[in-house]
Amino acid sequence: MINQKVLLKNETTYRFGGMCKNFFLLDDKKDLDNFDEYDIFDEYFILGKGSNVAFSENEFDGAVIQSKINYINFDNKTNKLELGSGTYLPDLSRFLKSKNLSDGEFLLGIPGTVGGALSMNAGCYGYEFLDYVEAFEYFDIKSKKIKTINKSQINYGYRFTDIDDSIILSVTMIFPDGDPDKISKNMKEFTNHRKNTQPSALYNAGSVFKNGEDYFAAELIENAGLKGYKIDGVRVSEKHSNFFIADKDAKSSALYKLVNFVKDSIFDKYDVMLQEEIIFVGDFSW
Repeated sequence: MINQKVLLKNETTYRFGGMCKNFFLLDDKKDLDNFDEYDIFDEYFILGKGSNVAFSENEFDGAVIQSKINYINFDNKTNKLELGSGTYLPDLSRFLKSKNLSDGEFLLGIPGTVGGALSMNAGCYGYEFLDYVEAFEYFDIKSKKIKTINKSQINYGYRFTDIDDSIILSVTMIFPDGDPDKISKNMKEFTNHRKNTQPSALYNAGSVFKNGEDYFAAELIENAGLKGYKIDGVRVSEKHSNFFIADKDAKSSALYKLVNFVKDSIFDKYDVMLQEEIIFVGDFSW
């Protein structure tokens, strides 16, 4: 386990964030044996690939813990996979394709990790990560013990799980057999759809808001006339209004202001309170 001083802007797709003096890279679950040496559990954040996170520009006083546990173990008799929590989702998608396993095509365009996908039940195109999970191993921060739990023992739904105070270590999943041609076709179609409908700008974090049961956040934002609306270097994308794009030198405070402005505008116009998919970490009070 490596404890180091890190500029958090280098760890997220938005490139926002100040300094963190206690940034832990978890290379193996054995590293957890050393955690008692550090007083890190009063304030902490578990970081995946940083694709849905905006850190404050202020110094983060707590600890940031990032799993680098990256492996794929596959049982070809049962189609069961054991995955390290730091495994990159596009790599998992390509591995599933190589084994002619279907339903993992949606993971190709999600720039996150297995642990992050489990924690938020990532998904798109009608697929959700938890649909394929059997169980997972985690470090319980309260008891400081490694535990294993079945999916049936947690609550989860659209972009939600009740997994709290936990460092995900590994996830057990099963995907069905599939037709190689259909898998390739789906991958191509999903990739083209993203290119055609989503901005390719470097500094963004995907969907900012969750969709509701009877609305799409992007439609509400577009219909409210907010496409292209900009605050201090962060703007609502003209291509997809649920993507907010940051200029190179923009600050996370600008994103925070824009998110709240859009939320207030949509509530005033449609009486709908949008819920963020993006996570703000740190002090955003002024």
